Amino acid sequence: MKKPNWKLWLKDKNECKFWLDSYVKKKILKKVSNESRLHIKRTDHNLTFANWIIEKHKDEIPEVLGDNFYDWVISIYYYAIYHAALALMSKEGFTSKNHSATLAFLIYHHYHSQKALEKEDVELIASSLDREDIETLGVSKELREKACYDVHELFEKRLAEQIREQAVDFANKIKELLR
Repeated sequence: MKKPNWKLWLKDKNECKFWLDSYVKKKILKKVSNESRLHIKRTDHNLTFANWIIEKHKDEIPEVLGDNFYDWVISIYYYAIYHAALALMSKEGFTSKNHSATLAFLIYHHYHSQKALEKEDVELIASSLDREDIETLGVSKELREKACYDVHELFEKRLAEQIREQAVDFANKIKELLR
């Protein structure tokens, strides 16, 4: 059995459609009422919380806890992106039970058909949906801190700030599409 491959779906509309149909048939993608407002609310909630944690990293978190939590901030931003993607799907009357199905839907309907999303947007969604990448960041954080002190914390901070910018931009783009 083939495995889902979102990068291939970007190149091959028919392959994407095959997977999309498979997800619908298996009821992994299904029709629902529009709950996009609730997903956007969750997106904003996640963005607010992640932004608050980043602010607390300036002095409060290191002073009180003696550690940083940029790995968690990165996860929160990724889920903000995911809920924005679910909001877009919900506006069109669909919901998804897994990340690959969400990607198949968005790639087919918004990259191939409507061209509302750019390749970079799809790549951002894909990276936000790859749970293993998020977990790898968390685990590698501990390993890097043991090997080298501050250098890795600065890397995570830069990554968190980069993802912050991407998450806000993506959420704003989805909000525009929902209007």
